[in-house]
Amino acid sequence: TISFPTIIFPLELFGHYRENDKASWKNTLSRQQGVYVITNTDNGKLYVGSATGRNGIYQRWKNYIDNGHGGNTELSKLVEQQESDVETHFRYTLLEHYDSTVPKNVVLAREAYWKQALDTRKHGYNDN
Repeated sequence: TISFPTIIFPLELFGHYRENDKASWKNTLSRQQGVYVITNTDNGKLYVGSATGRNGIYQRWKNYIDNGHGGNTELSKLVEQQESDVETHFRYTLLEHYDSTVPKNVVLAREAYWKQALDTRKHGYNDN
């Protein structure tokens, strides 16, 4: 079972859970919205993101498995340049989680707070 808020793991572990169809893990993350941070353990840079769409955190993190960057411009550049092995050097941490009834704007406001608090627009991978 998942114990919130202690989710910290490398992408390869998330892939292992997905591939082995850990149903309870998938179902729990699918019902949660949240704010997360990705840490590049090579250089310490951070990326703060949020999951507010269908299938919540599970779907958002699955996007990172599928292409390595989840659609983020700065992370996409890293993947293209192969500057960092995202599968082994990116660590995912859930900062905050909310059930699916919380309005999207609340989650996005918390994402903006964490971007400012961690200064990820200037010293990380956030460009918005």
